[in-house]
Amino acid sequence: MQTPVFDSYAGNDGSLQTAVSNYRMRKRRLACIALAFALGCSTSQRDHGTAPSQKTSAEPIEGRTPKEVVDELWRLATQGQLLTRQGWQRAAQLCTDPTTFNSPKMIFIVSNEWGPAGEFNVTQDTAEAVVGFTSLGSIDNALHYTPAPETHFEKEFSAYHLVAVPKYTMMYGPDGRTLISKRPTGTRIWEIKGSQGRPFTTVNTAIRYVLEQRDKAQQPVIRKNADEALHILMRLD
Repeated sequence: MQTPVFDSYAGNDGSLQTAVSNYRMRKRRLACIALAFALGCSTSQRDHGTAPSQKTSAEPIEGRTPKEVVDELWRLATQGQLLTRQGWQRAAQLCTDPTTFNSPKMIFIVSNEWGPAGEFNVTQDTAEAVVGFTSLGSIDNALHYTPAPETHFEKEFSAYHLVAVPKYTMMYGPDGRTLISKRPTGTRIWEIKGSQGRPFTTVNTAIRYVLEQRDKAQQPVIRKNADEALHILMRLD
């Protein structure tokens, strides 16, 4: 058996990503990229002649598991939710530090087949998860398609750090937006540490998006870009 080849690099948003080659149905050779994390987190307790103090038990965790949280983010992306204000706000509920929505200047396109997420290094407070996918280019706000950079790696892994955070019960005013009260439930939920990341979606959803935007476009150059992008996208994945 061939020994896997390992390498890693940092992603645009500061999260680690790992390129990994994989067997595919198209007779391509296997090469693997593994992602290594140096968490270096251990605690010790010295014996000073007295019994160690008992740690207070952490609040229980309910709801989605770490990998289910990441899978939910990718499901929203697959549906095109990260390209709309409402969908971006839905994704915000999965993150500790969500950002506000801005119309995307660049939409990154990934393969229709991705994941599912895998989780590891799970403790009572933190966890790691990764999702495998293939980069297939991007589309800008003029509907111009740019192919993904050439690489001999077929797959990438997007890595996520998750933390268990307190869950709250919120009460809003009649307008549905004004927060009146926020009370802890005594439980915790898993959230992705950081923001929603960059706007991305799958090939099939990108095709629908370009078709919709082309129909709305008034400028001939944008409609031309859309036609060219569609011609390429329909041959991908």
